Amino acid sequence: MPTIEQLRNDIGDGYTNHLIDRLHKFAYIPDKILGELAEQALNENWGRNLHVLKKYLAVHIAWSIEQGKVTFSEDQFYLAAGNLQTRYGTPLYLVFVQGEPGRSPWKLIKAGSHINAPSLPAPPDIPKGPNVPKGVEIVMQHDHMLKDNEDRVSFLKNAPPVAQMCAISGAIQWSLNRELQLPYWYHGKMNYLVPLYLKDRENIANAPDLVAPIQVMEEMLLVRTVLEPHMPYANSRVSVKRHDQLPPWMIHTWNVHADETELDD
Repeated sequence: MPTIEQLRNDIGDGYTNHLIDRLHKFAYIPDKILGELAEQALNENWGRNLHVLKKYLAVHIAWSIEQGKVTFSEDQFYLAAGNLQTRYGTPLYLVFVQGEPGRSPWKLIKAGSHINAPSLPAPPDIPKGPNVPKGVEIVMQHDHMLKDNEDRVSFLKNAPPVAQMCAISGAIQWSLNRELQLPYWYHGKMNYLVPLYLKDRENIANAPDLVAPIQVMEEMLLVRTVLEPHMPYANSRVSVKRHDQLPPWMIHTWNVHADETELDD
């Protein structure tokens, strides 16, 4: 019989941004079963080749194992498919068996609302991010943000570097003061995504000019990059039970760009 200790060892360290690679090292996920899961779940845009669904499962499968939200039979184990449900509100589940020799240690053999399990697993709890401290320094990796990705901030290109950094830092603080930050999976754990209104603050229901993932560190907020509004959709989707709990501007911008967004993006 599989054990929770064995699964925790096989899933490995969570501190990675290569989530789907981590999932595939843990278990073989057939595309056919992934497609069946998408068809059974409430309708939403999972992107090209269902890559948002793959990332969603990569995070939620790991959370289930880390939190012990797993049930077992003699030769199988069972997980909730995160918080995914059918159109009728029935939870969806995943069934795994031991993988083939020389491949991933486990294999997904079924995804659905009706599974033959001795007991049904509960979905994992979505972890909360740390408290955002008031007034701490905002530290930015300027070269990566404003040189490597200067096309994202073209409207700031004529400003000196210090002015660029002050503009972004000020926009981050402005949004934090209004509690506009969103929960966001980033660098192995829950952190925050902050919308940046740099050109217009008339209506904060509109899409921001950019968004900034922030990491809450001791005595500072670390900002590694800035993104276009549609880019962080996949990492934001894992942090809510249903996609409609994300801001309307994020869903809209994602739907506009989903077909052109690659997995590595």
